[in-house]
Amino acid sequence: MANPLDPKPEANLESNSFLSGMNDHGARERPFADKLESTMAKGRSVIGKNIKFRGELIGTEDLHIEGTIEGTVIMEGHDLSIGREGEINANIHAQNIVINGTLTGDALADELIEIRNTAVVKGNLIAPRIQLDDGGKFRGSMDMVDTDEEMRARHSEFKEKLVHPNLPPKDDFASKPATVKKSFTAKEPAKEMESADS
Repeated sequence: MANPLDPKPEANLESNSFLSGMNDHGARERPFADKLESTMAKGRSVIGKNIKFRGELIGTEDLHIEGTIEGTVIMEGHDLSIGREGEINANIHAQNIVINGTLTGDALADELIEIRNTAVVKGNLIAPRIQLDDGGKFRGSMDMVDTDEEMRARHSEFKEKLVHPNLPPKDDFASKPATVKKSFTAKEPAKEMESADS
């Protein structure tokens, strides 16, 4: 009879380990923490498919979008990728833009815009290089700029499109002091409301 305190052969230890299923087939299904660490190590943020965002999204690192974005997306100097589940209704600016999902809006890339075969794009594109894969759907205009001067001109024109319609312009927002609104008292609400309307 074998002594239970004797060490087991290495093969048995590996097969009985709680991590044994992770070696071959489970390696594809890594825990959330590992996925998060690998994403952060690459310096890339991810907006998941269950996230909906409305407004002005500004980032200083690469961004991958699988969710729904409405407004403006500014990733100046960094890459932006739209996943197959991603649905963007916004004007966007990034270093490189790769589209696998849906984009409705205008896009400016400093280097490359790539429309993959699963993409649906409706809007105007401006970049030095634009690539449209076979099967990708596109409706709009493509402007492939040749020189740095032309790119600077397009960039200054495009800045007007990068302001969300429901937000104040950046210059006005920063320069105006905060205003205090009048509060209404319970004693004379009608009088206060009349004076506010006039």
